[in-house]
Amino acid sequence: MASFILRSLTSSRRKSELLPLRDKPTPQGILGIYEFPADDDGSPIYEKGRPLEIGNNLIVNAGRAALASLQRATVASITATGVFDLGYLAVGSGSSGGTTTPLPTDTGLASEDTDPVGGPVVSGVPRPLLSVSTPAPTPFTVNLWTAQIASTQLNGVDIDEAGLFCLDDSTLFSYRTFAAQTKSSGFVMEFRWSILF
Repeated sequence: MASFILRSLTSSRRKSELLPLRDKPTPQGILGIYEFPADDDGSPIYEKGRPLEIGNNLIVNAGRAALASLQRATVASITATGVFDLGYLAVGSGSSGGTTTPLPTDTGLASEDTDPVGGPVVSGVPRPLLSVSTPAPTPFTVNLWTAQIASTQLNGVDIDEAGLFCLDDSTLFSYRTFAAQTKSSGFVMEFRWSILF
């Protein structure tokens, strides 16, 4: 659905009109999932990796609300709530091999296999913390968020959904489903979210 801006015009009488900006609202997200063999200490061997999945990623309503709130937030409120910062990766196996379509109203994964920080314990694998970087400027401003499932974690699980959660550990920011990717022993699975502004 097109997003719109409200523009006030001054002519013989004052009026307002809605102007379409673009077909897709911003910000937008892209998720890339990669598999890397692990060396003896579990570190990924990046030069031997391969992409498993790359595609658009839905920023849900709660994520957009968090971004909008950031514009009017104070430093104290950001520190106190953590709702405005992205913090954790969640993965699951409940999207029926990617056939479940994410909705803007989603607030969690269909069947999460990682453990929220505040519980409950699902698999004994906590939600991994995200790291962030800012690649070189493009036509968009890009924040790149990255997290990994270690070579010893969730092996044998058919992962088919992933989400980003804010630092408060309860606000879902973005969500994607995809064809099931079986997590294998000896491999690191890395998730890279590009958020475009």
